[in-house]
Amino acid sequence: MVKTGELSLEELFALAAREECVAQMRAYDLISALPAIGEVKAERIMKSASIAKTRRIRGLGPKQRAQLFRALVR
Repeated sequence: MVKTGELSLEELFALAAREECVAQMRAYDLISALPAIGEVKAERIMKSASIAKTRRIRGLGPKQRAQLFRALVR
């Protein structure tokens, strides 16, 4: 749903608060699933936001989420 644009990043984080399966998703998998973002660009975004490749969506702090929004929302 994220890949097709049916679900925004904000909606996904709200869903992660309610749904365990979404909260357990790795942040890297989320970023690399977005349109026009491949593995290399996803790694670059993760590194600039100081997010480990193994970090799960639930484990992202407020600063990391804000950096992801800045990098991904256009």
